[in-house]
Amino acid sequence: MKDRQARILKLLEENDRATISHMKALYNVSEMTLRRDITQLEEMGYVTKIHGGVIARKKLLFDRSFSRREKEHQDEKKMIAKEAVRLMKPGENIILDTGTTTLYVARELVKKNLPLTVATTSLMVASTLFNSSVEVLLFGGFLRREIPDLIGPLTEKNLMEFHSDKLFIGCNGILVEEGFYTSDLNISQLEKKMVENTEMVILVTDSSKFGIKSFVKCADISIVHTVITDTNIDAVSVKNLENRGIRVIVV
Repeated sequence: MKDRQARILKLLEENDRATISHMKALYNVSEMTLRRDITQLEEMGYVTKIHGGVIARKKLLFDRSFSRREKEHQDEKKMIAKEAVRLMKPGENIILDTGTTTLYVARELVKKNLPLTVATTSLMVASTLFNSSVEVLLFGGFLRREIPDLIGPLTEKNLMEFHSDKLFIGCNGILVEEGFYTSDLNISQLEKKMVENTEMVILVTDSSKFGIKSFVKCADISIVHTVITDTNIDAVSVKNLENRGIRVIVV
């Protein structure tokens, strides 16, 4: 498999689907070259071509996608998590979003003796916080097939009943001019409700997500109070965020 084809699969792992136009710009190749790569990946059983783009065949690509993503950018995620916990105060009500970075936040939180409440839709986050100083609230709902998270109308209804001081949320992509994105429509609906019911939105994400437009938009960047990311973020993105009144913490 060519290096570019491997990068296409990585992109699909994070976003489920990709357009030809986006990949042309991302990899700086001709459309003909890109279509040859996609044809070969389809013949190998990794992808399915659709009009104007390509989607992943989930059974082949996504069975272990969470565990694979968890191992990516581990050092960056650990540093981001430590900084995120520093922003928490005793007695606060916190929402921890689903995702690999927020899982690292939960792991860091158990090391502290902070009496606060954490609400989450993630069974992995809840399990990590078990038997710690943290009161854990699970929103309830249907269990996802791919990842141990809770989704559905019951989850959304319960979310609307809970108001948090701070929301720590990850993403699959960020365009500073537009907003932040996720690859899953179900998750995006939950995250929109999380954003609506919190005092402060804190985006925790490694720098690789900047400049990427994923499947569905969660919210405008203007609703974000603080971004915690790593030192590989480009200076232009930092400046653009700060020009919008967003605090940027680089670790």
